[in-house]
Amino acid sequence: MVTVVLSASVLQGPLQAQSGLSGVWEIKLDTQTGEQVWTATFDESGGAIAGEIDMNDGEGVLPLEGTVEGNMIKWGFVVPDLDGDMPINLSGEIQGITIDGDEGSFVWYGTGVWSGTKQ
Repeated sequence: MVTVVLSASVLQGPLQAQSGLSGVWEIKLDTQTGEQVWTATFDESGGAIAGEIDMNDGEGVLPLEGTVEGNMIKWGFVVPDLDGDMPINLSGEIQGITIDGDEGSFVWYGTGVWSGTKQ
């Protein structure tokens, strides 16, 4: 006779995935205007993202915010402009130390795809 013993662990509190998102990332956009390279600093806590982005245009950094759900990221920031503020919104899939960005429209940079690499 074979006896099989099954045990179960009881989790107390909600289980949240660790995305490893927090830190400095190189963001590359590939658009009609060519490749743009930005530096983003993400601080992820409980699925909410805060941080800043340097578009490497000499204008300094801008605040960013977003969310992480599982391995999907959605984030954005607003670029001040004389013709009105320009929101840039990005989404994609976190794959370890890289992000595979969705195709999108990035205001005056045009449409294209983006990617991220953790530094």
